[in-house]
Amino acid sequence: MDSIVVRNYISVIDRLDLDSKLALLSALTDSIKSSLMSKKANKSELLNELYGSWSDVDESNLIDDIYEGRSIPDRDISFD
Repeated sequence: MDSIVVRNYISVIDRLDLDSKLALLSALTDSIKSSLMSKKANKSELLNELYGSWSDVDESNLIDDIYEGRSIPDRDISFD
């Protein structure tokens, strides 16, 4: 489906003069740049939303849970 759409656009673009093609290319470039910038802004917003999400966690219980979750291997490890 996408390849059909691309082919249709190319057939229209092929009929344009050079200045129109350059204007179209510039507009597409600006569109891509703005969508990339909005994704960076969304990451910043996400960071702000997540800030403090661990603030309600009791540190002593968290540390104990981490240590209890660790295991000590029974096997001998050889680096030879």
